[in-house]
Amino acid sequence: MWLATLTIIVAVCLYIYYDTRKPKKFPPGPKWIPILGCASEVYKLREKTGYLYKAVKELSLSYSKDGSLLGLRIGKDRIVMVNSLEANKEMLYNEDIDGRPKGIFYQTRTWGERRGVLLTDGELWKEQRRFLLRHLKEFGFGRRGMEDIARSEARHMVTDVMTIIGDNNGETAIIQMHNFFNVYILNTLWTMMAGIRYKPSDPQMKVLQSLLFDLFAAVDMVGALFSHFPILSIVTPTLSGYKDFIRTHKRIWKFLREELARHKDRFDSSQEDRDFMDVYIRVLKERGEVDTYSEGQLVAMCMDMFMAGTETTSKSMSFCFSYLVREQEVQKKAQEEIDRVVGKDRTPSLDDRPNMPYNEAVVHECVRHFMGRTFGVPHRALRDTTLAGYFIPEDTMVLSNFTNILMDEEMYPEPYAFKPERFLAEGKICLPDHYFPFGLAKHRCMGDVLAKCNIFVFTTTMLQKFSFLPVPGEPLPSLDHVDGATPSAAPFKALVVPRK
Repeated sequence: MWLATLTIIVAVCLYIYYDTRKPKKFPPGPKWIPILGCASEVYKLREKTGYLYKAVKELSLSYSKDGSLLGLRIGKDRIVMVNSLEANKEMLYNEDIDGRPKGIFYQTRTWGERRGVLLTDGELWKEQRRFLLRHLKEFGFGRRGMEDIARSEARHMVTDVMTIIGDNNGETAIIQMHNFFNVYILNTLWTMMAGIRYKPSDPQMKVLQSLLFDLFAAVDMVGALFSHFPILSIVTPTLSGYKDFIRTHKRIWKFLREELARHKDRFDSSQEDRDFMDVYIRVLKERGEVDTYSEGQLVAMCMDMFMAGTETTSKSMSFCFSYLVREQEVQKKAQEEIDRVVGKDRTPSLDDRPNMPYNEAVVHECVRHFMGRTFGVPHRALRDTTLAGYFIPEDTMVLSNFTNILMDEEMYPEPYAFKPERFLAEGKICLPDHYFPFGLAKHRCMGDVLAKCNIFVFTTTMLQKFSFLPVPGEPLPSLDHVDGATPSAAPFKALVVPRK
């Protein structure tokens, strides 16, 4: 009996020792306690500050002299937050940290397998990313094609706003703005992917957009409660968020598989392909399904585009207009430039961009405000390596903390003010070396050109046709935002007035 008791005590002591022991030269951070790591300290600070990025900043200042890296362990996951400009550049170009995380959170979304292009790595990622970019260009992903799609969608948007105004009093309308752009942004990409555009009133699209908003608000770039503590997905699937995570993804899977079925039914190999789905179906029919090419991989790629490809741009737009409502002088300057360069009738185009530096600066400033409140898509150390002089063990999750770059007071004086002028020098666009909100190197966001095209065309077209004013009797749009995997502007309304 005493031997069994002694064995248990020794085993527990060894477990506690190894579970709380940090790797040698691991980046500085809070102490680890058994099972939890430093989850409780991170959670308390997040509750205190209201945002994960603020909690990370406080911890970095508390535990690190230079604040370049912060080492954490949350549940089973070792996590390194990369804070400084120099460390971020080193990380993004380090091929040893070029992987994507593994685990229940990242693979459950694709049926327990590594599928898609957003959260995969290695040869699968290289081959599928290359295939996606090559064939999307056939349907508008090139500069001129995406511009035509964006301008067409912008005109639909203007028509819809005029309809809302006409249904109100014919002169003005109060419009809920924080989610107004979602479907229009989705259409610019979905036209290429599936040859379809949706109306904002589409009931299925309303449900899916609502589910996506809730999903992105309930998780972080580092994962979710059930991903750090996988046992909770079984023990308490509701409280851990696992049940909602699965429910949301099942709805998205169903939506995408139904669209794939429609494409398969009408596919004719003798006819020209109409969109990316057709191209992929043709490949499957000619080659048959293999590990890297399958219906599951196609659905996963479409899901990546549906979620990540639209979420960030639409939220950047909502941040932009929340500031434009607050900062009427910025809005007027942008409108004066539009009137001078484009006029009142023609839809703005990318050819106008060199002659509209102020509006281009508005685009960069709205992206800065969006990305400056979040983290990059997580990387994974593919093997033991070093970063900024610290040891990074294999399979450690590594994230860029964009707040410390894009909201740094030395790099951007008055960082929380909306000042497009910070990107102008002698009347021309001037982007500093420390401005890389879309990342760097191999994993640079492949949709950055489309995102900037959409924001520029949509913003200038809306400001050409309308003024966006504070709603009388209501407070200005809040500078706070909704935390999550990607930040969302707090819900706000604008009084929309047609320009004469």
